Amino acid sequence: MGSLGHPGRHGDAAALPWRRPGADSDDGWLGTRELPGYRAGVLIVRFADLPAVDAAHLYLDVLRLGDDGRIDETLSGPCAAMPHGQPLDARSRFVRVVAELLRHAVDAPRGLAGLAPAITLLREHGIDGPQLALAAQQLDAACSEGALAESLAHILVLSLGEEEAHGTLDTLLTRLAPNAVAGEALTDQVGLLLRCVGRAQARRRLREATDFELLPTPELLGL
Repeated sequence: MGSLGHPGRHGDAAALPWRRPGADSDDGWLGTRELPGYRAGVLIVRFADLPAVDAAHLYLDVLRLGDDGRIDETLSGPCAAMPHGQPLDARSRFVRVVAELLRHAVDAPRGLAGLAPAITLLREHGIDGPQLALAAQQLDAACSEGALAESLAHILVLSLGEEEAHGTLDTLLTRLAPNAVAGEALTDQVGLLLRCVGRAQARRRLREATDFELLPTPELLGL
């Protein structure tokens, strides 16, 4: 379970000028350069410095916002992957990548339930190497089918652009399910793929079809 949050550390942060905000008007950078945070949809991922909890490492908060913009749920803990000596840019990369990875993993009925193992993996081992892919696999298994379809559709658009993402899925679905009919939205196409191959295989099939890693890496996000 997450902590109950930390009064006084959420609600007064302004958007930072040193990074370009996300495409959504609610997305963007929060906090300070030393203790950055990033909002992706209804999720905020941010660093804090709590020496009484862990003097050697930063502390990571993952916050889910309700419809009223208030914090409804929190998963927090020391971030072993982020000792105080890490460069400031590494801190901003970390919160942005984690926020983008979690952006669609949370839906209203489930909230953060089931996501703790993936978040703990990232806190303990960071976002470099195989950890990011392993965390994505854990999230794929834990989130709802609708949330997974949203997540995969979002990363496809980031990787390919809207038009090419639709074309890639059209080609893939024509081969896998020639008699099935998907809706016009990209998430409908991804949802059909999930029903055809299962959530455990969907990301792999898309990766093979696109030759993209389909993960929110710092390189993909321009960090």
